[in-house]
Amino acid sequence: MQLQLALDLVNIPEAKALVKEVEEYIDIVEVGTPVVIDEGLKAVKEIKEAFPNLTVLADLKIMDAAGYEVMAASEEKTANACS
Repeated sequence: MQLQLALDLVNIPEAKALVKEVEEYIDIVEVGTPVVIDEGLKAVKEIKEAFPNLTVLADLKIMDAAGYEVMAASEEKTANACS
């Protein structure tokens, strides 16, 4: 059995700090869609570089946090429509 930590509503420094706290207890770090949208794929790269012995999963789907994604796009005035 493996234990997975999901990172969804954090920035890169917060993500690294959180993973550092629990690193010895987890096997997989999921970099969630909200993090990837806010920080870019740089977040996935930085987590893998900081924690090379952990499996890093990039969760790139948007169904889980659709409300958050739409709000972020509309608040930032970056999109005219979301699908």
